Amino acid sequence: MTTQKHIPTLGVLYINPAKGCNLHCKHCWVNEGSFSGEPLSLELWKELLLQAKKLGCSYVKLTGGEPLLSKDIVPLYAFTAETFPRVSVETNGILQPDGLWETFRGKKPYHVSVSLDSADPKKHDDFRGQAGAWKKTVDFTEKLVKNGISNQVIMSVSDTERKPVEDMVRLVKKVRAHTLKINFIIPAGRGKDNSFYDHSSIGDILDFFNWIDRETPRWVLPSVPAALLPVNRLSALGYCPVRNLMGVLPDGTFSLCGIAFSKEEMAWGRFPETSVQEAWENSPVYRVIRESVPDNLTGVCRLCIHRDSCTGGCVVNNMETGGALTSPDILCQKAYESGLFPETRLIQR
Repeated sequence: MTTQKHIPTLGVLYINPAKGCNLHCKHCWVNEGSFSGEPLSLELWKELLLQAKKLGCSYVKLTGGEPLLSKDIVPLYAFTAETFPRVSVETNGILQPDGLWETFRGKKPYHVSVSLDSADPKKHDDFRGQAGAWKKTVDFTEKLVKNGISNQVIMSVSDTERKPVEDMVRLVKKVRAHTLKINFIIPAGRGKDNSFYDHSSIGDILDFFNWIDRETPRWVLPSVPAALLPVNRLSALGYCPVRNLMGVLPDGTFSLCGIAFSKEEMAWGRFPETSVQEAWENSPVYRVIRESVPDNLTGVCRLCIHRDSCTGGCVVNNMETGGALTSPDILCQKAYESGLFPETRLIQR
């Protein structure tokens, strides 16, 4: 039994139903080659989801890897959408399994995110490791729009070059997708070779952020830490629900999001031998998070007025760049050390 004084509600579940991926992206932090377990059956996924619902879970994200690779993805989505008020999907948009669009129309996803990294088909295909990927992904996005499904294009960038962003804004507007999220490649997995943080100075990075704010529409959503965003963009910023989040790998292994694909030390227990409740209450990883985030965050995160809401941003990224789940966000820390961190975002003592 756990001796923790307070265990938060399990509010969000990220499930990875498929083994591996059908692409080989240059930024991926999930090492699909290291995962050998066999995926859970549809019936076991259903039982896992029902257990999560009993613990208070209200939001499920089907992610990966590539979730549409799962042979059971259509009935799994249908069951999940009937069971939970919010179900989202993250996909590369390459696959369109039989029955997917009919099922989506019958019970629309809360949100679908599609990865598209360039308005240039060749550059996108090279980045994703598959010829013809761009065309399939654009087609998938256009079908989301046609079917009235809330959607988002996610673009991964490794530098502060502005033209690729401008071109992508025009493409997203052309296909009438709802939003464009800009993710900055983290130094994990294959991303260590083309990390956003390693290609530019912190001054150039902040200039790039300011340019996005000034010159792009409000439906462009950069994954910038709260402290480095203008106040008028904070309302659209999403925070990682790390204290209320649990991930599950294809074989039922419990994980902090999907990081245990590549870091076994971030896994604990496996369904059904370990129940959802046991994993949620007794995970040593979550014990650290509950005891340390955000109260024991280090560096500038300890001093920031956004500490309790931002909780340091992505703790997995912080672990990769700083060595601990409580390490500060690398961009905020670099800005602070360079004297460029906004003083208005520091706790006044």
